[in-house]
Amino acid sequence: MMKVLRKFFARNRIRKARKRLASKPSPVTYAALAQEYALLGMTREVQQTCEEGLGAFPGNVELARMSERARRLEQDSRLSEIKGELEHAPRPALWRELCKLLIGSNQLARAAEVVERWSSSPQANNEVHVLRAQVCLERYLADRGRDQGRAALVAIEAAMAHLPGDARPLRLRLKFTTRLGALEDARNCVEELLKLAPGDPVLEARFRSLAERSDKAPTIDRALIEVERTGRFSDELDSDDEARSPHGGDVRPILRKLAEQPDVTAASYVRGATALVRGPKGATAERHARAVRNVLKSGRATGRRLGLGTVMQIQIEGEFGTLAIAPGELDAGAVWTTGHLSPQRERELAALAGMNAATDQEDES
Repeated sequence: MMKVLRKFFARNRIRKARKRLASKPSPVTYAALAQEYALLGMTREVQQTCEEGLGAFPGNVELARMSERARRLEQDSRLSEIKGELEHAPRPALWRELCKLLIGSNQLARAAEVVERWSSSPQANNEVHVLRAQVCLERYLADRGRDQGRAALVAIEAAMAHLPGDARPLRLRLKFTTRLGALEDARNCVEELLKLAPGDPVLEARFRSLAERSDKAPTIDRALIEVERTGRFSDELDSDDEARSPHGGDVRPILRKLAEQPDVTAASYVRGATALVRGPKGATAERHARAVRNVLKSGRATGRRLGLGTVMQIQIEGEFGTLAIAPGELDAGAVWTTGHLSPQRERELAALAGMNAATDQEDES
């Protein structure tokens, strides 16, 4: 009975939120309606509302963040469904969808495990070689180490051997060699693709472009060494922080502005092994960054072990105040306030997560 009443009141709130949105469209009223849908677990409606809001108010951080969270929750739900189906009625289409979802969400280690499980199952077919090559390539693009690059090349060549005449392995090799700058090999890939699709205008234009630039291009081995040494692919600009950040900005001004607020003790941004911290200094800043990493790691591990899905926000409250962490797929933002986390601070925290900003060195101030 209580469940029915809660659903009734929730739907009543949705009707009111729709009317407020219709009478006064704004990022706030769009976010309010999306939040009501989220409370009922209606992730598709959350995404639709946020997309409509972003169409009217492009670049709104809160709507973009809510849309991304809903997408991830929907994806996690589908992942759970596929795993259940694989236990009862495994088939290649499910293995393929599971792999693609994991690759799309950048869960590459899990994707690699699924590929190996699929390859040793009775449902294995040649499709598994394409997905193995794709996983290996994405891992290399994230890692940039020479060994990962060679592993990607081996996997791509294996896929080409198992699927002759299939364009997908060739396109993976084209992406690999183009990013490396091994343009002669890339040109050869396009030449092979043109044999499969003669007269394709896009491929013909690509071939001409590569032919003009491939004379002094390095070999794959030489290019792998150069990428490992510099940490940069040939198609990356000298200053590409903006290109790597979907929000097109630097994270430091956001941290600085947060740390200047009277209720904020510390604001930090974590990506990989690097953390930028504003507020605490020296060893205190290092301890804070380490604590944020540990809490984040523990929260994500607990979510996986208990099957709770993706961790969207972590909050710890005590006499010290509130430590809130908002994880992105590759990074996380954190804010330590002296009291409870206000809606304003929560919105600012949401703006940090998912920026994928450059963190070339620790913030010294």
